[in-house]
Amino acid sequence: MNNKFGIPEDQLEKVFLRDKNCSYCGKRMIFPYNINNRKNSATIEHLNFDGPFYWKDGLKIEDIVIVCGSCNSSRGIKPLPVWFKTLYCKERNINKKTVSTPVKKYLERKNL
Repeated sequence: MNNKFGIPEDQLEKVFLRDKNCSYCGKRMIFPYNINNRKNSATIEHLNFDGPFYWKDGLKIEDIVIVCGSCNSSRGIKPLPVWFKTLYCKERNINKKTVSTPVKKYLERKNL
């Protein structure tokens, strides 16, 4: 799988094996990405929006998760604590207690 973030294939494979369901809402995702079903397709999500964004610049597996297109689109560039307060998250019971372990670890590391 080629990706615009330069994540090596072996590292990206580890992330896809780890994150079989959306790391935010928990639903099963379509893989590979299907342009005709974006909302249910698996996408790469940066947890940290102040970078780094590319592998060559220091992006690490701990700073990315796989999420569905719906969650990725809804979050946009909002910091996680801000996004958790949105109607989208409230309607789907998405919060720091319900997200996947990699997201919880990220939140702990960043004291969010």
